[in-house]
Amino acid sequence: MPHGFDTYRVFISAPGDLDVDRQVCYDVIAEVNETTAMPAKILLVSVGLRDNEHIATYRSIVSDNARWSSYFIQIFQDDWGPRDLFRKLFMLAAECRDDSAMPMRDIVICLKDALHESDAEILAFRRELEERKDLSVFRYADAEELRARLVEVCEAWTRSLIGAAIEAAIQSQVEP
Repeated sequence: MPHGFDTYRVFISAPGDLDVDRQVCYDVIAEVNETTAMPAKILLVSVGLRDNEHIATYRSIVSDNARWSSYFIQIFQDDWGPRDLFRKLFMLAAECRDDSAMPMRDIVICLKDALHESDAEILAFRRELEERKDLSVFRYADAEELRARLVEVCEAWTRSLIGAAIEAAIQSQVEP
């Protein structure tokens, strides 16, 4: 059934025990859809796993879902899930974003504070993520801070999509 909306998939990658944080992502996307996107006939569609074990069981399907997403939200604290597969998924998203033939437009990294973390490997990877210049990275302490930052991100994505749609409509009126 045609619905008249332009849809953009947002893959949410949240390994480990970040269920509350993952749900914040889903809630923010729903809120931004209601307030900003849907009135402009745009729909951000949440994609992701509800159970970390599915990444190992359905790896090919999960990878395809990431490949065909327009946006990728990576939440990280101290765990890359089973066999570090969420890290591989994140790296796939970066490859897709860098490939103009793929729909991936942006990747956002949300680093949850890990004040008591002492594992050198995890600390090194957190630093590596924070130092990347090709991604938007922000740190957050709790679900409310994550929510506030993600509202900004999702609204910016939506405003950009609205602007592109307006520009395309103007361009189509100008061309013979």
